[in-house]
Amino acid sequence: MSALSKYFEQAIGDASCREILHPRAGCGQFAWSNFFGTARSNVHFFLPISLLRLLLLIYNRRGVSVDILQQTSREFGAMMLNALCVANCWTGTFCLIRRITGRIHDNYSVSMASLIGACAMFLMPAYVQTTHTKAIVVANLECWIKSRESNVVGWMRESRVFGTVCFMLLSAGIARYARKTLHRTEFWFIQPLKRSYQQKAQGKANGIACERACYHQESTCARYVLNGMRTYFTFGAILELARRLIVTLGQLHQTPSERIRSLLNLRYRLILFLTLYNGTFRLVTCLLARRRQQVKEHDNTLAGFASGCWYYLYPSYNIFNLAVCALTQTHWNFLMEKYAKLTLVQRLDRVSFSSFVWIVSMCYVTYSRAYYPWAMSKFAHKFIDICSNYASRTASENFAARFFATH
Repeated sequence: MSALSKYFEQAIGDASCREILHPRAGCGQFAWSNFFGTARSNVHFFLPISLLRLLLLIYNRRGVSVDILQQTSREFGAMMLNALCVANCWTGTFCLIRRITGRIHDNYSVSMASLIGACAMFLMPAYVQTTHTKAIVVANLECWIKSRESNVVGWMRESRVFGTVCFMLLSAGIARYARKTLHRTEFWFIQPLKRSYQQKAQGKANGIACERACYHQESTCARYVLNGMRTYFTFGAILELARRLIVTLGQLHQTPSERIRSLLNLRYRLILFLTLYNGTFRLVTCLLARRRQQVKEHDNTLAGFASGCWYYLYPSYNIFNLAVCALTQTHWNFLMEKYAKLTLVQRLDRVSFSSFVWIVSMCYVTYSRAYYPWAMSKFAHKFIDICSNYASRTASENFAARFFATH
């Protein structure tokens, strides 16, 4: 399957867009029906995501408000608009290139057809830009790792020990740069503490570094650690229950007992990983600070490395690749703050790099759907198929059928 791209011209050179993309209708009729089809399918895809976002906002803000409802509604509308632009631009460009040039091209028809539609991301709210970009980058990293054919890469991919060590290093890097930057690290499971203004004032008044060795506000270290574990246990459980609830509601044929079993089919090891990861990080930072009665800059790095060992409990492409994204973002924020006075950096800080990453990632997604469908994550498969009203699946299957018919 990985050789598909090498034989593209041979397999599909004389095919029409109707044979590959829309075998049951002409270009105009397909474009019209596909627009309404993608609108309907995108509602099914993004509505559960918006409901999860609403639940998380309610949990974080401890209540429901008009502002929360308005915010999630705006984000849902933005996600819908962005997906419609990408999906319909891809199918429209695919047909347009075939009609103008008389043939289907490898790069322009497959990889870059969604390019113009993906540019709509520049108009999206910041939350949509960052979350969509991270989600698709995480999915693309999984596809890239799975599709490498080297024996060494294969061993690295299958080794739980190697993956755990790599994750520990990523975790240490995240903790290191999150401690150095003023930005809050988004979509990660630890937040290194910094010395508060009150602690600095108390330290000066008492003539010591701070009132106590640790920077947390809780009265005891045990309470600080347990609070973190309880928070991430609750967060993981709510997230998993919401995910299973959405899945279960869509399975109308189930009996009551089957629905209960479906609801209880949680990823318990994920919940345990989140709980132990955060708890270990907090525990190690407290132990190191109390041992010498002083917080050192490298404490967070050591704690991040130690807590990363729990990845062995629940190895996952999603968590590993999310760590790669978190480290990249945190290090970028650190560099932007470190060199903030430079004119070039100030100009770069105004650019929406997440939108550029999204555009490149969308090109890679369409490329992967054609040539590496077996290596794509379930999320990427679901995303591109549902959001394109399954036009991408039709094109991929027809392309593969022509390839195997000629080989």
